[in-house]
Amino acid sequence: MTIFNTAKKAAKFTFVSMPLSIFGWRNISSNHQHLKDLVNTMRNPHCPMCDKGVMFVHKDAEPDENALYPWTCSDGCGFGVFTQRDQDSINKVLFPLITKKGRAQLNGMSEEEQTGLIKSHTRQSRMFWVFAALCPLIALYSLATGSVALTCISILSMTLPFSILAIKWSYRAWQVRTGTLYVEGAFKQFVKRGLWIPGVEI
Repeated sequence: MTIFNTAKKAAKFTFVSMPLSIFGWRNISSNHQHLKDLVNTMRNPHCPMCDKGVMFVHKDAEPDENALYPWTCSDGCGFGVFTQRDQDSINKVLFPLITKKGRAQLNGMSEEEQTGLIKSHTRQSRMFWVFAALCPLIALYSLATGSVALTCISILSMTLPFSILAIKWSYRAWQVRTGTLYVEGAFKQFVKRGLWIPGVEI
């Protein structure tokens, strides 16, 4: 049985892992996971304790005896809760806490402080839009100067995560400006109305 397992692993490495690594599959897989994490930073609730990280479940997390999973802060502040793995469950648990804290913070800000926060979020959004616009140009330049095609594709693929981050900070600025905090369906309306597009009044 041991010989069979060893042969099986060797065959998998020779005929699967090695060819895939030649074509850059590991990099593609890693980039895909990174994109999923970025999307989750927009969809998953922020940590109500530190406001820096987002709540998430480790991909290898095991449920407890009640079939509940541990949600922890991505920033490592130590805050965590147990609930089901789907987003609706964690939103129901944290929504009251986040809403109360977020509105209290916003109401406690002066108009000048709110304006400063909006400008800060807007600057970050525009910075990431610039990065997103530069990626295709750099990829084309690299291709024209004889770089490997996979390198150009890798550079071009960075357009998407930069765009996601740009939309995220544009959305945060819009939330502060309009006072639309933790309203169900707000992000969907934000996207449908095109408020994420540079130059559109947020």
